[in-house]
Amino acid sequence: MSPELFDPESFGLENGYPTKESDCYALGMVIYEVLSGRKPYAPSEGFVIISKVLNGERPGRPQGEEGELFTDVIWEVLGYCWKPQPSDRKSAKAVLPCLEGTLRPSSPNVDRDLEADDDDQ
Repeated sequence: MSPELFDPESFGLENGYPTKESDCYALGMVIYEVLSGRKPYAPSEGFVIISKVLNGERPGRPQGEEGELFTDVIWEVLGYCWKPQPSDRKSAKAVLPCLEGTLRPSSPNVDRDLEADDDDQ
């Protein structure tokens, strides 16, 4: 779960309901788990993980065989998914073209460009 779901008040939120931004954070964790073959924060569990999330810790970039699929672009995408402030995260919709290599996650207008594409349809 994203940090704002654990502690909504710290992020100026009234409740801990999931949002598109928290979904993007979770998507980053799922991508991490699928590509690495291990759970984020393993071997930690429970409250230890919650503490790490709230303290801004994110999983480290896997090395060796476990990290073969973590290209620089994919790691950059995950960084945008895991931004501490929800409003700083890319949209989940922006993640796919970044992973496909058709957009760079560091493109300043990646979210706005994707929204403009929606308006055209």
